[in-house]
Parts: sequence; structure tokens; C-alpha cells
Amino acid sequence: MNILIVDDDEMVRYVLTEKLSESGFFTTAAHDGQSAVELFRERTFDAVLLDLKMPGMDGIETLKELRKHDPDIPVIMVTAFGDIATAVVAIKLGAYDFVEKPPQISRIVVTLRRAIEKAALEREVRALGKNVEESAALKLAYEKLKELDKVKTTFLSSVSHELRTPLTSIIGYAEISRKKLVKIIPELVGGDPKITKKILQVDENLEILVSESERLAGLIESILDLTAMEAGTAEWRWEPLSLREVIENIAAAFGATFKEKGLEFVVAIEDDLPLIKGDRNRISQVINQMLSNAAAFTDQGRVTCGAKRVGNDIVLRIADTGRGILASRHGVIFEKFSQIGDTLTDKPKGVGLGLPLCRLIVGYHGGKIDVESEPGKGSVFTIVLPVEREDEL
Repeated sequence: MNILIVDDDEMVRYVLTEKLSESGFFTTAAHDGQSAVELFRERTFDAVLLDLKMPGMDGIETLKELRKHDPDIPVIMVTAFGDIATAVVAIKLGAYDFVEKPPQISRIVVTLRRAIEKAALEREVRALGKNVEESAALKLAYEKLKELDKVKTTFLSSVSHELRTPLTSIIGYAEISRKKLVKIIPELVGGDPKITKKILQVDENLEILVSESERLAGLIESILDLTAMEAGTAEWRWEPLSLREVIENIAAAFGATFKEKGLEFVVAIEDDLPLIKGDRNRISQVINQMLSNAAAFTDQGRVTCGAKRVGNDIVLRIADTGRGILASRHGVIFEKFSQIGDTLTDKPKGVGLGLPLCRLIVGYHGGKIDVESEPGKGSVFTIVLPVEREDEL
């Protein structure tokens, strides 16, 4: 503890310096107020012993100057008996306490320790108060962000509901128009190649219209699905479910896709895989999304889909030899509207709702989903789902 002693009496300075050093304090002495102020500007002290009566800048003036530089520094006034009233004035100006001359070292030591301890506690209280204020501000900001996110989600849900009906009509009428066009093509063509070309172009445009409308409809359904899950209003159909059956059905549908891209597709499912309690359509949605991503971002090599029991869980792994994902994106890709393609050289595919949906679905099943990936070395998505307990069968 570093103490500044300020007194114009050399003997008092000597005695205080010696005795306080013996009590474990580190001391610095100043012979007048001006010297004390200059020392205070250059160094840090834990407390000050300040003589009240000094020539030039007296104790009261020195106190005012010291507290300008450090309002919290404990200052103990050293005063003669006749100056007690002035010492009280000093306390009103911020001094911690006063001791009388001749100074009693034992009392000064106790007073110094209490003053320094009090100042330290006050600093801690202020720091805690600041932390509380910051925590309150952070909490308020977090609540505002949640409210904004809720407003955004409500808006998306509302807009999606409004778009679904007209979009369904567009798809329906486009399909009807295509079918009718196919029927009357022979009547309209009449052997004229120019008319044939134009009609085929119309048919192709209608096909694109249907395809893009269906893609948009799928996006709308994903938004509605996601908002319903987040709001806890989604419908679930729980049943004892065989993952082997689900995986094999989806794998059969993807076989042609991987073959067309020249990719090896390996399905490895452990024998006697136990059942899980789940929603067939939702689990199928997850596996379908995983394999779709693997197909989209793998240009050569293989895609592997495997499942095995580990303890009381079934671990499903979808691995590919694709372009991979930066480590900094591993957590982000499970957030809404974050696209895997952001980290690749090509244009992002989709709008970033597939993996967030997968995370929610797996979470509702009491499981978890994770990814291990490195650019140029492919990705491994791991899904862990709990085995259904026998008492639930």
C-alpha cells in the first residue's frame, strides 16, 4: 500500500515514514502542498496523510487539488487539537478522517487500512453497478432483437400465406394450359415448321413457369414450416420409426441423381437397427435435405450415407467429397437465410432454410446435428437421434 505523507514538519515526516514502513506500508514524503500535488500527478497512491496547517498551500487547498485528480483517494487529515473544527470542514470536503498530533501510529495504521479497504470496496461496488447497468442494457437490447425477429417472422409467415393461394392457381392454370396445348398442337401446326417452333417455345416457357412456380411454392412452404416450428404450432405425427426403411426409400430416389453426376453412392446401414420415435415425413425431410446438399456441392468422388447404433442413440452420417465449408461457417450454416454457397466460388443455391429446418426437426426429436468440413476435403454431417425406449413401444 503506497502512502503519500504531506507535512511541513521534518520530524513528523521522518517518524511517520519510519513507523509506517515498519507496518508494511510503502511511503513517499512531501514537505508542502504544492510538492504533494506534483507528486500526485506523476504517481499513484492508495491513501494520503495530509497536514492541515502548512505554509503556502494549506491542507484544505491541497485536499481540493488532490481530489480534482482523484475524487476517490482516501485522505486522512493530521491536525493539532485546536484545529479539529477545520478538520471537520475537511471531512465535509471529502477527507476520510482526521488524526491528532502528536500522531499515534497504531491509530494511523488502523485508519489507513480501513480507508484503503473502504475505497477498494467502493470501486468494486461501482464496477458491479456498471456491470449491472451493462447487463441490463444488453438484456434490453436482446429483448428488442427478439421482438424484431418475432416481427420479421410474423411478417414472413403472413406474406407466405398470402402468396400460397395465388401461386397454387398459377401452377394449376399453367399445367392445364400445357396439357391443352399438347392436345391441339397437331391442329395448329399443319406441317409449318415456323409455327411448330413457336408452339414448342410456348410449351417450353410454360414448363419453366411451372418449374419456377413449384420452386417458389417449396420456398413458401419452408418458411411456413419454419415459422410454425419456431412458434411451437407445427403438427407432428409420432410413431415407432425404422430409419433403415426411411433411408433406403430416399436413397433409391437419389440413385439416379448421383449416377447422372458420375458420383459413387454408398449406403451402409447397420443390421438390426433399433426403432426411433419420430415423424416419418419430418425425418425424411432431413435426410432428403442432406443428400440434396451432397449432390449440389459434390462434383466428383463419392457420397456415403450410413447409420449405426452407438449406445442409446442412432448416429446417421452423410459424408461427401465435395468442396467443403470453411470452419468459420460451421455454426452459421444452421442459421436462417445463411447459404452454404456463400463460402464457395459459385452463386449460392437456395435461400438458406434447409439446414435450419433440419436443426429444428432433429431438435424436436431430442437429437442433435453437427458438421465437420474443410474446403477441398468434403463434409460430414452427423445426426444423432435417441433410440426409442421399450416402455414407449
